[in-house]
Amino acid sequence: MRTRFITDLKEKEDIINQCNVCYVGMIDEDGSPYVIPMNFGYADGEIILHSAPEGKHLSLLAKDNRVCITLSTEHKLVYQHPDVACSYSMSSRSVLCKGRVLYIEDIDEKEEKLNVLMKNFTDRPFKYSKPALANVKVWSVKVDEMTSKAFGQNFKNQSDL
Repeated sequence: MRTRFITDLKEKEDIINQCNVCYVGMIDEDGSPYVIPMNFGYADGEIILHSAPEGKHLSLLAKDNRVCITLSTEHKLVYQHPDVACSYSMSSRSVLCKGRVLYIEDIDEKEEKLNVLMKNFTDRPFKYSKPALANVKVWSVKVDEMTSKAFGQNFKNQSDL
């Protein structure tokens, strides 16, 4: 399988903007990875997430707020030869982001960040009630490191199966 490293920020952001789910990895209490799927928004090098105001993920982040966020798109089964099992692969593009979670506490800023998140799903404007804003945990992850790859993009025969 051929892999191409993506260095262009615009191409990385194009991948991010095609996704509606990301996978957020953090460190579990025993040191093992703990990964959860989440909806997100992205703007200006910042990933916005939201969750309930309590849960295991928040307990883990209270101990270590570092996260690794993975996004991928354009998944397609490809092969070099249809009769050779080892030539089958998955074509896709992915972005991996590392950063630290900061929680947004200011009600007006929460509304602004939630609108960034909602823009990933709809262009409709939203208003939020004060109780709704008070009862949601809004996460901000400034991306400290972003890497990206394209997998299986260069096969000669990319027929759908």
